[in-house]
Amino acid sequence: MVFPIHEAQITGIFVESVFFGIHIATFGCCLQALVTTSRLTPKPMKDINWPMIIFSLVLFSNAAFDLAIGFYHNLRAFVYYKGPGGPTEELTNISDWVNVARSLTVVMQTMIGDAMLIYRCWVMYGRSFTVVSFSVLLWLGAIVCTILVTYLEATLHSRVLISARQLRPAGTAFWAITIAINVITTSLLVWRIWTVERESAKYRVYSNIYAKSMLGGVIRSIIESGLLYTFTALITFVTFLVGSNAVYVVTDAEIQIVGIAFNLLSIRAARLRKPGRDSSSLNSNLSVPIQFLRPRSTQKTEVHVTVTADRVHDDMV
Repeated sequence: MVFPIHEAQITGIFVESVFFGIHIATFGCCLQALVTTSRLTPKPMKDINWPMIIFSLVLFSNAAFDLAIGFYHNLRAFVYYKGPGGPTEELTNISDWVNVARSLTVVMQTMIGDAMLIYRCWVMYGRSFTVVSFSVLLWLGAIVCTILVTYLEATLHSRVLISARQLRPAGTAFWAITIAINVITTSLLVWRIWTVERESAKYRVYSNIYAKSMLGGVIRSIIESGLLYTFTALITFVTFLVGSNAVYVVTDAEIQIVGIAFNLLSIRAARLRKPGRDSSSLNSNLSVPIQFLRPRSTQKTEVHVTVTADRVHDDMV
């Protein structure tokens, strides 16, 4: 059954409004998690992860702007436009500034989300550019696709849809690249945390139960957020590829889901702190006894070492 463009636009603005409400709630909780300790007291300025706050603010602002111009577009098509062809004539003007702007907000939101994933991966691997080099190349390829799609859409001057034949190659390439970046970076993040936990498990540290559960929680949070983001990008890719008008509904949801997934990961990572411990205590020195088993011997050697706890969750949020 054909999904008319005017029905797709109305459905899309409704779906986006619902997800924007969720985005607002998670945005507030995310900011609270980023600027306060587990006791809900303000963090020192030096302990606040400013890049993550900037990411969150930009994602929220871009999502709010898209919803605003989407609402304006629907008003213009269904209320103000009185010319021939009705709302469909207005909505299919692909080179109209509103259509171009809405397409640009979607791809920009997606690229910011991808950049955030790459940044987290870079931080988790000790700021190694080698690890993220392939993901960065893919991201640069997405920039090329974005420029091409925006140029074609702005200069086409035809009554066509966003999934038109002229736009489909660059559009499908963009979403395929996004899916690849999500899968690669999420896998690298999970692998890094899992290997750290596996290596630390070789030593008998009696006080590392909390650290182990914290790392496991971070892994689950990354997988859940990655699946949410990747699944949405996959649906967008499929609807774009087959030329369905459902792509309008999916992209309206996707622009909000990118921010929601980011916020949920930040909130979950913050809640993994042990109750009563703040960021300063996590950064303090901890003296613990470690027992090593001598090879080919039943003797145990106990040494007393001082360990500085890594703020893994602060790198993630």
